[in-house]
Amino acid sequence: MSVAFSFRRPNLLLPIVCLSICMGVAFLPAAGQSAGPATETKDTDPIVHALCGKSVALLGESPVHGFGKTLEFKVELVRRLIDECHYNALFVESGTYDYINIQKKLKSGQDVTDSMISAAIGGLWATKEVQPLIPFLREKVKAGTVTLGGLDDQLEMGTYAQREMPSDLVQYLQGDERSRCLATLQKHMLWQYTDDAPYGPPDKAKIVGCLDRIEARLSQEGESKAPWAEEDRAMIDGLKRNFAREFPEKFAKSADPDVTFNERDRSMYLNFRWLLSRLPSHSKVIVWAATVHTAKDLSGVSEFDGRLPLGSYIRRDFKDRAFTLGFSAYSGSYAFVGQPVRQLSAAPDTSLEWRSFANRDSDTVYISLKQLRKFGSVGARPLGTSFKTARWDDVLDGLVVFREERAPQYLHR
Repeated sequence: MSVAFSFRRPNLLLPIVCLSICMGVAFLPAAGQSAGPATETKDTDPIVHALCGKSVALLGESPVHGFGKTLEFKVELVRRLIDECHYNALFVESGTYDYINIQKKLKSGQDVTDSMISAAIGGLWATKEVQPLIPFLREKVKAGTVTLGGLDDQLEMGTYAQREMPSDLVQYLQGDERSRCLATLQKHMLWQYTDDAPYGPPDKAKIVGCLDRIEARLSQEGESKAPWAEEDRAMIDGLKRNFAREFPEKFAKSADPDVTFNERDRSMYLNFRWLLSRLPSHSKVIVWAATVHTAKDLSGVSEFDGRLPLGSYIRRDFKDRAFTLGFSAYSGSYAFVGQPVRQLSAAPDTSLEWRSFANRDSDTVYISLKQLRKFGSVGARPLGTSFKTARWDDVLDGLVVFREERAPQYLHR
């Protein structure tokens, strides 16, 4: 679970014309040095052109989730894909529960507010850069032209899932059983554990037992036709997959270290398929998530080669009708939620980022799939703040690289 904090705007980096010995970083590529294949861009035009004819646009970002220019670029891209390319769904790497509640409210004729959409998107993206997207999405959602969905099964603070979902789910139970399960679920959602009585396997067993009983009631003929039975069953499925990753033997130290990641991404794929099944045929979906989840394939990247990302399932289903876009930067700053601003190391002269700016004055370049292939195996950092060597055309279909990133401006929640 995450809570956003407010940061003051970071100071600009010192001019790059300073001596590298003072900066502790390398110079940018100088004129006359060989340029890597890339396309200069001042806006989202080339990316919109690449994505407009696709069925699924997977918009990645660093798993740090703390790059302001990337967020601004993605917001503009989402707006254009919806307005110009007729994408009619946005699925986000945040808890599915609040989005399901939004759909319930829409179907019952209730109002959907900016604060509901903000809470659903979550604290990772509670930033000044993402804020303009909220009223845009609210307008589209209320007009019925865009469907919002959550891909993750994790829980966040300050959400419908934390505050109201337990009461909605236990309505299928009766008497003392309802009261006991409501208390059990609320204790967990509000994290009412103490140092003397911390959360542990017995608590998990009680929670899962309640979910099993609610699910059993939902399977009965009368309840299966209840107004929100399908939506509530989807919430329970997500919760059970979430709790299945807590305290199991298969996640012991001797087990595959990537099991937790793979189980989570498999769960996100199941949510993706469920959400997709509720859309009209021939719908076009935007996926907003970290690139470690949207990647086509991670098997060729060191330290990631045991991971099966959400994007690999989507690529299997949609083939070249899916497009994975990544983001990176030559230099700049970033910030984790609730932590101070940090500086990126400048890209070394062997990296894709360094070579992308050789002989160029632009602030942003776009590298297409064809151009990524020309780079071959090269170091780059679209999967984090450190450099990994890979054939990035196996991981991505396109890459946006900024000359200088900056930390986002987090909002109070």
